[in-house]
Amino acid sequence: MQTLIGAKDADSRIESMVGGKAASLSALIAAGFNVPDFCVVPCRMFPQADPDVAVEALRAPLTQWLARHPSTTRYAVRSSARGEDSADNSFAGLYATILDVTGIEGVLNAILECWRSYDNREAVDYRTRRGGEAGAMGVIVQVMIPAEWAGVSFSANPVSLALSEGVINATRGLGEALVSGSVNPEEIVLSAPSGKILKRHTPLNQPPMPERLLSAVWQQTLRAAEAFRFPQDVEWAIVDSTLYILQSRPITTIADVFYSRYLEPWNGNDRAAPDDPQRVWTRAYADEIWAPPVSPLFYNIQNLTPSFTSYWKWHDDRAPLPPDVFKYYRAAAYADVEVIRRQYAYHPAFSRISGILNFFPRNMQQSVRHEAWLWRGRLKRTVRFEGQQRKLRSLAHNHRTLNALWPDFIAESDRWFALDLGSMSLEQIAAHRADLNKVVAVVSPACGFAVAYHAHDLTFILTGLLEQWFGEGDALYARVTSGLEGSITVDESEHVWALGQQLRNCDPALLRAAQRGDYESFEKLASNTPAGRAVLERFQSFWVSHRHRGASYKDLIFARWGDDRGTLLRLVASFTGSDAKSPRAANAEMAALRRKTQRELLDACRGLKAWRRPILRWLFRYNEIYMSERDNHRFYFDRVWYQLRRIYLAYGAKLVDAGVLSVPDDVFYLGTAEVEQALQGALDASEARARVAVRRRVWSETLKSQPPKFLVGYSAHDEGVATMGGHAHIGIGASPGNATGRARVVYEVSELHRIADGEILVTRQTDPAWSTIFGRIGGLVLETGGVLAHGASLCREFNLPCVTALERASVLFQDGDLLQVDGTTGRVTRIEAASTATTRAESPSPAMSNRSAP
Repeated sequence: MQTLIGAKDADSRIESMVGGKAASLSALIAAGFNVPDFCVVPCRMFPQADPDVAVEALRAPLTQWLARHPSTTRYAVRSSARGEDSADNSFAGLYATILDVTGIEGVLNAILECWRSYDNREAVDYRTRRGGEAGAMGVIVQVMIPAEWAGVSFSANPVSLALSEGVINATRGLGEALVSGSVNPEEIVLSAPSGKILKRHTPLNQPPMPERLLSAVWQQTLRAAEAFRFPQDVEWAIVDSTLYILQSRPITTIADVFYSRYLEPWNGNDRAAPDDPQRVWTRAYADEIWAPPVSPLFYNIQNLTPSFTSYWKWHDDRAPLPPDVFKYYRAAAYADVEVIRRQYAYHPAFSRISGILNFFPRNMQQSVRHEAWLWRGRLKRTVRFEGQQRKLRSLAHNHRTLNALWPDFIAESDRWFALDLGSMSLEQIAAHRADLNKVVAVVSPACGFAVAYHAHDLTFILTGLLEQWFGEGDALYARVTSGLEGSITVDESEHVWALGQQLRNCDPALLRAAQRGDYESFEKLASNTPAGRAVLERFQSFWVSHRHRGASYKDLIFARWGDDRGTLLRLVASFTGSDAKSPRAANAEMAALRRKTQRELLDACRGLKAWRRPILRWLFRYNEIYMSERDNHRFYFDRVWYQLRRIYLAYGAKLVDAGVLSVPDDVFYLGTAEVEQALQGALDASEARARVAVRRRVWSETLKSQPPKFLVGYSAHDEGVATMGGHAHIGIGASPGNATGRARVVYEVSELHRIADGEILVTRQTDPAWSTIFGRIGGLVLETGGVLAHGASLCREFNLPCVTALERASVLFQDGDLLQVDGTTGRVTRIEAASTATTRAESPSPAMSNRSAP
């Protein structure tokens, strides 16, 4: 058994054999870097029992290796554990490094010290927190360099996470004093593309590093980053003007930013400046488009940068639009605040309600509210919409045009779902994708005008006028928009509710299969009785026409009912024990409230205020039309998302067959361009899997914990959670009323069956599939969104209080907390904390409801 591995041996680059640090050093040598000679005690020598016995096996080979160097040579003995110095885990400073080691006894003792450091408390804690498993440690024995200059350099800024900057820390003499923090280094910040010095701080009584040496270090740092295809943290030393590379490891903190850059449509554009510390970015606006966590694939597919170009054009705006309107970070999309600010300058000042102001930091909100209205641009857009292609764009005709398109669209998309994509070649899938794009190109413009312009504008204008004329704009808007007729989501909820009522009268064994989500057993049992067959037939009919629904959010990464009948089955079964009223009945009650409120407001417009009446009547009419379109269009367009999900899963399966990906759903963690590159063989497996691993980890973290609401560069500019003292937290009141109930924190639609009647649903954001349980909950608390949030709209249909934009709500509250939700003021109060027994329980917690109608 080989007890030592040389720096240039074949095994020296195999991380599992020599550990991360040694494999990196060997890779540097292979890439032509000047690295001091070293050997590695391989991981297989790591002692499982008595280390003193294990180290004696190294005496002879190490004595032979040391003899290759002068007897006065000093050595650095360093840890090289498996997983150390990887893109995910650095273990920096947690394992032992022993310097100035001489002679065989000194080296053997240093190896023992490294081995023992593997089990120190800090290292074990780090491995546990990072989800790592116990492995093994290799040890490096390396010739020390008597440095005249030494230091560390970073090919990107490890603090600000700016890829456009590099950092060099330098000191006279050995670099260990710098690494340990016992001396203050000279710190130089450089422009990454050019190497130009941007900032330089030289401590007193220390000479600056010579420019020629600085340039040499920077060039080698860039070379290392290019060689390893990832930003590098490089340790170096210089003696007699010769530069040695002592170590190069990934900058672990920058993995998300670095791999996200490949997704950006503006990547490589010289005008893009995502690192600029003067720019502020908002997640709140993008949350209305992409509910975080956003998959890399959907960020590309749904990127709305082109829509801003169109928006500027419609308003005849000549101001330059930055290429990086959006950027992707921590599995969330962020928008440039100044771009959003200019967009809303085209809205009358009175219409810049709380839902708009929520997009901006508090110190900007008043200036946004009072900014001059760019009415000329708004007038030009109105003239274009009402005078050019009126059937497509105008307020009076757009909704009719859109509804005329849906029947053919339904028929075509039904044909999509019948395709066996798994048996198709890449060429056949590409041809199908081209046909899909043609169909989408017909319906998408009409959808865009209906949803992004008419529904959007009417909401803010009507709310603003109600606030000015009557007070309580948000609360009144909720009432005059409640109980809309023709809601597809209400009909969908009714079908699920009715199936639950029908199932509750069936055989108990059939019900148990449904509660487990075991469709195969359910189908078999149902076929044995007339009642079972009736439920099965109704269930199947509903599933066929709604299989494209059921996702937690519209993102392609989330499964639909078409992927898993069991999720729908569990949801239906959850209604068998519920006393919730029919969703259509609840909707009818809210429709009556809507009509009553509208009559009262119109009746209030008398005398000198009579001129308001025709304006309100007109706004009520078109607001109802376009808010219905805004909700219903998702039923149709979800068919596109479902088919795209199927297409990309087919791509994922082919990439698994090609050895590029591990599992088909890895494809959701690649961008659209990366998928094409992988299919064409231009993205190798190791690189693809590295990107997927980091993005999947970040996505999973973001599912349970919100990233910052605002960024400056990549640093958090977060205002924190607004509170009123005590146990009250403030968001945006989006649907009026009050409710008291136990909290139920839910992250995905597959967990909805856990909700008991009357509970307060606390979640990130909702989508149409969540609407099936709105007849059962007591109220809703959302982390993101405003008055236009889907959940807020549904609450207005079901007479439920709703608070939106309450940052980190799913962390602030736990299952079983007794909450009071005020959907008018936006206040959520914890009345009583959950008991230990009910916290995060898998079974529904006891519900308490004291709902008051608005």
